[in-house]
Amino acid sequence: MQRRQFLKSMAIVGASSVLPASATLLTAPLAPAMVNVKQLFNDALAVHPELIGFANVERNFEPQTLSLEGRIPADLHGVFYRNGPAKHESGAIRYQHAFEGDGMLQRFEIKNQNIVHRGQFINTPKFSQEQQAQQFVYSGPETKIAHALPVVTPDTVNTANTNIIAVGDDLWALWEAGSPTKIDRDSMQFQQQVHLGAESKYANTLQGLPFSAHPKVDPSGDIWNFGLHPSGNIVLYHLASNGNVKNAGVINTQYRGAMLHDFLITDKHLLIILPSLFTDKSIEGHFEQIKYNTDIPMRVLVISKQSLTVIKHYELPAGFVFHYGNAWEEINGTIHFDASLYPDVNVLHKLSNVMQGKIEQASTKAKTALITLHTEGHYSMQIMPGTSEFPCVCDHVVGLKKPLFIPSVSQNQ
Repeated sequence: MQRRQFLKSMAIVGASSVLPASATLLTAPLAPAMVNVKQLFNDALAVHPELIGFANVERNFEPQTLSLEGRIPADLHGVFYRNGPAKHESGAIRYQHAFEGDGMLQRFEIKNQNIVHRGQFINTPKFSQEQQAQQFVYSGPETKIAHALPVVTPDTVNTANTNIIAVGDDLWALWEAGSPTKIDRDSMQFQQQVHLGAESKYANTLQGLPFSAHPKVDPSGDIWNFGLHPSGNIVLYHLASNGNVKNAGVINTQYRGAMLHDFLITDKHLLIILPSLFTDKSIEGHFEQIKYNTDIPMRVLVISKQSLTVIKHYELPAGFVFHYGNAWEEINGTIHFDASLYPDVNVLHKLSNVMQGKIEQASTKAKTALITLHTEGHYSMQIMPGTSEFPCVCDHVVGLKKPLFIPSVSQNQ
């Protein structure tokens, strides 16, 4: 994309609210919810210990050698990192959605047939400020805090709680609505919120813009990603393996679903797939506002990696996807990809129920869908038996044809 065109697009984005829809709702002091979410969860945890994964964590985990079942191969060594929300409560308040908690980085070092674990909260500006105040001072997307402080930019409430990737010599903890968060790989200490575009031709135009939690790293090491702005504009990123911006662009999709979690790449194209969602502004709570409509088809935008412009689009039956597996492209332009496809968006709302300790079988389970986009403009789809979620492939085959497809599915209900 030409720089002049890009800057013009960024001016349009900047003219609308820079804050995500969730953040713009956080500025007004609202009364806390009447339901005692913390008490409900603790009552449920007492009889359902399997809820431990959603329990609040108060402090860091010091290094400890884990107990093992089985044996680790002698030549297997390395460090495995995971990231996710862990601080769900402060005082009497418990967040009302699983996505709201502050991020904790988990480090598992495999060495000498042992595993040493360490867990450390990511000391974002939000986390640091609330720790000093000994209470939540900002409302979350779903949880309204009485007399909450105003949110100046999305990074004010950036929890860095969704994913972790290696970038150069550092780690980036990723959120959805704001900047990546740079973390020292060894000390696990917060470094800074990444200023994308700094010291490049993009200067400050990318600073603080949404950056999805599921970037794709192609076999060359380059990083591709998108960010959904509440205006319906989607920012596209092409980064070098060290995080420097190679190219960026903006496409105006008019999308109003407020939820776009993942995407795909082939060797030539990006695939942005807009699920069948809309927002009902009459409902309180960012996630609660997100609704499903069977009359809205899923739109597939095929975007050139070279120009970062939409060159083709397809319409699929209504559906919702959290995570995709991989995509690849034939010489003649036929594109194949796979997804964990839900029939609606109820799975998102059940992540509010579990914060109250409600254990229930999901009424909607994702099925592995194998989808082909034909060059003539039509599609074909095959649904695999069983349920699936979070399909992944190794970086060396991202965007390329896989020699073997083994879906990770379960027949259990």
